[in-house]
Amino acid sequence: MKKLTSVLLVLTILLSGFCATAAPTAEDFTAKSAILMEASTGKILYEYNKDEKLAMASITKLMPLLITMEKLDAGELTLDTPITGSPKAKEAGGSTIFLDVGEKMALNDIIKGICIASGNDATIALAETLAGSENDFVALMNQRALELGMTNTNYVNVTGLDADYHYSSAYDCALLAKEIITKHPEVLNYTTIREEWLRGNRTQLINTNRLLSTYQYTTGLKTGTETNAKYCVVATAKKDNMDLIAVILGAEDTNARFAEAKMLLQYGYSSYELSHPVEDNELVGTVTVNKGAKDTVNAIIKNPSGVVVPKTYSDNIKKEVTLFKDVPAPIKAGDIIGEMVISAAGEPITTIPVVAAEDVNKLNFWQAIWKIFTSLFQF
Repeated sequence: MKKLTSVLLVLTILLSGFCATAAPTAEDFTAKSAILMEASTGKILYEYNKDEKLAMASITKLMPLLITMEKLDAGELTLDTPITGSPKAKEAGGSTIFLDVGEKMALNDIIKGICIASGNDATIALAETLAGSENDFVALMNQRALELGMTNTNYVNVTGLDADYHYSSAYDCALLAKEIITKHPEVLNYTTIREEWLRGNRTQLINTNRLLSTYQYTTGLKTGTETNAKYCVVATAKKDNMDLIAVILGAEDTNARFAEAKMLLQYGYSSYELSHPVEDNELVGTVTVNKGAKDTVNAIIKNPSGVVVPKTYSDNIKKEVTLFKDVPAPIKAGDIIGEMVISAAGEPITTIPVVAAEDVNKLNFWQAIWKIFTSLFQF
């Protein structure tokens, strides 16, 4: 009997590896809010109090990182740009990289100091160098948050140190992380570093993101700890070409934040997959053109994104195309001339625009005469 029980237990464990992890419930969290998002589509795979305004500690530093990466892309900065320590930066307290007043450090090392060690001094010095003052940089942060649709976020400082009216939400943090890892994936080159040295091996940086050593698919992104915020983490991971973002705000302790983020990531990868049911430039039909130099125009799908579907539905994806009728000329390549609805197991997942594959000019006088002439003599 004991032998049979042991066999059944082993079978249960083996079979569990082929089954989707059950969706978490509110009781599974010590955190005040949580969310799981697929990065390329923005699809929410799990949410719990996602819009509650909460202190977020050093998760704040993701916005200075985003603004810095955007300025690098715009050519306003280079990784060699010197960042100068200031009295305010030196007085920051909390996590630091021991930046002295007047000390100059290359932007590349400042980014390391923020991503790995969550340096408050590094972040303040960066803000002052880029905007003139921390307050002016905070204004840039709030403006960028509005542009990203982070409607439940307000920044008061650049570090995330506890302050009145300094807050965000799990959903807003996920939106910010999404913008970073999809538009500026080079940030992950920093957030995956577990240990680094600055100042000629005189200053050691240790990454506080424990998931880097406990969850093999982890790619970053940022931890945060403060009295009001408690224990927070934005965790990113990549598996099977799918990037997930798990946000935990207000967990009871450091073990809980990482365990709860890992639980979300495991749930996402066991239960969902990123499918690409449509190819770029896929021809889906033709549309009649009214008074055009050509009678029809090809209808295609341009630059389609993937769709996130439950794994149980992955073999039951349907595509339904609806095209406009008698579209008037002129038509430009890329003009919307229909739509495709993608569904799984009968449930709509997303709608993709169908566009014209080419330009179609308006019928001119001589083309109209020729068209009439040829129609009269058709047999």
